[in-house]
Amino acid sequence: MSSADLPSIAPFEAIDSLMEAARANREDPFRQGSLLNLDDHGQVVMTGDLHGNLKNYGKLRTYANLERTPARHVILHELLHLPTLVPGQADPSFWLLVQAAQYKLEFPEQVHFLLGNHEVAQLTKRDIVKDGLYSVANFQQTVLNHYGEDRGHDVLLAVNEFILSMPLAARTPNRVFMSHSLPDATQMVLFDPKIIRRKWKLGDAMPGGSVYLLTWGRQRKCEPLEQLAQDFDVDIFIHGHIQQEMGHDVVCSRVIILASEHSHGVFLPFDPQKAYTVDSLVRNIRKIASIG
Repeated sequence: MSSADLPSIAPFEAIDSLMEAARANREDPFRQGSLLNLDDHGQVVMTGDLHGNLKNYGKLRTYANLERTPARHVILHELLHLPTLVPGQADPSFWLLVQAAQYKLEFPEQVHFLLGNHEVAQLTKRDIVKDGLYSVANFQQTVLNHYGEDRGHDVLLAVNEFILSMPLAARTPNRVFMSHSLPDATQMVLFDPKIIRRKWKLGDAMPGGSVYLLTWGRQRKCEPLEQLAQDFDVDIFIHGHIQQEMGHDVVCSRVIILASEHSHGVFLPFDPQKAYTVDSLVRNIRKIASIG
């Protein structure tokens, strides 16, 4: 895929959309510190990683139908970087990021973002290497090739501003906690759960910082999850980050892991005031491919 095959977005449009969406993220009426405290009516649509999948994103928008469902919330995360890199291939996740920013501007109280580890990597320029190819460098080069050096760097600065504005987590009144990931069991002692109560800073996203630990963790053990549930005053966690070839998994009867970036991708709609068990929430999971 080359950038010529992707939607046409002028540099000023990309910059304006990202900067205005960053403002909307910071002024989100549900936001307290770095946490979104969602209300008790309507529906929440939680997704998994999207990683530049414009087709799946379009299907999710079709399902959400926010034009006609003003009480529905859509939560997006891990938009950036292709899951598999091909030498010379343009990264469509830039176009997904801008389109999602425009979605936020169209529905500022219904569309929400959670910070993911690939956004952290993009912001801090700590590259992710896959099969000898570099995700951050590929993203940067895609933007610079498309817009030229001068305007491309301006666009990349706007990307950083948008990333810096993203909340870390969302919580619903029925005690469901949503984030991109959770800290590794072995790193829990280093993690400060109070990070969600304040505006996070760039230093928090560096290795060892609580934002880094929250977004990068993959190791799950049941006992530390019990403590984290107490710290956040929740019962159930939903996150992405950990690859799921068939779309989802359950860990320790407390964590639901979702993936949205591939042909078996899923999403999870649920009522924020209804009492759920993990099993009853899992029954709500839907395949993205089922959306017409």
